[in-house]
Amino acid sequence: QDELHRPAFPYKFKFKFDGCPNGCVCAMARSDFAVVGTWKDDIKIDQDAVKAYVGGEFKPNAGAHAGRDWGKFDIQAEVVDRCPSKCMSWDGSKLSIKTADCVRCMHCINTMPRALHIGDERGASILVGAKAPVVDGAQMGSLLVPFISCEAPYDEIKEVIEKIWDWWMEEGKNR
Repeated sequence: QDELHRPAFPYKFKFKFDGCPNGCVCAMARSDFAVVGTWKDDIKIDQDAVKAYVGGEFKPNAGAHAGRDWGKFDIQAEVVDRCPSKCMSWDGSKLSIKTADCVRCMHCINTMPRALHIGDERGASILVGAKAPVVDGAQMGSLLVPFISCEAPYDEIKEVIEKIWDWWMEEGKNR
């Protein structure tokens, strides 16, 4: 009972959980153990909705910038060219995504939420070792498990946690 309440760690061990790669709680940058929701298969593309964004029927970013006039939506400049992994292409009538190269940054999905959706094979990525020192700034966690299926009771994740805790109790540094 005591180990559950106060584990014998040399220092704190923070967990953070993000439901998607948008990172709203900054799990990847501010915790010792981050679980981030993700998907494994292809991003779903609704080509008709893509054309509606290009044609101006839908506002990009779900209308978040609707009060500003930035001109006509340019899918090449605002989505394809901003993809950090350069996995997207636009031929003027069709958007293509090479899933093997996608880093799931969520920019394209955030920009065109009616046209792009995450895949059906959903799970999580596990990252470890992030910290957010005041002087140096946030340091991202290292990707330990790129994809793990997540379904209750989450035994797969619990096994990873137990192995890391065993190591942390022996090797973790005091503050």
